[in-house]
Amino acid sequence: MDKLHFRTVEEFETLFKQKSKSVTDSIVSGIEKAMQDSDRSAKLFEITFDNYDRVYEISLPSSQWAESLQSCLDYYHKENLSDQAIDTWKLLELAKVW
Repeated sequence: MDKLHFRTVEEFETLFKQKSKSVTDSIVSGIEKAMQDSDRSAKLFEITFDNYDRVYEISLPSSQWAESLQSCLDYYHKENLSDQAIDTWKLLELAKVW
């Protein structure tokens, strides 16, 4: 699970408004770890903000893994990241039968 700290909510929104390699990598990694640990939910991000005492956790249930991995695969193809695309495709195939 990636730990992310933001100064403002706007900074958080900016990161998640558009697809990025770091967010995509974190999603794939979180799902892969959940599958290895036989978890039914992938813990993706732990979010904190300046001046807030709370910690927010973003997770993804296994029922959404295949759809999310397909989106990640599409991103890797678009960015011509062949190695990541192959690894994500393999993980996607596993997630389909999970």
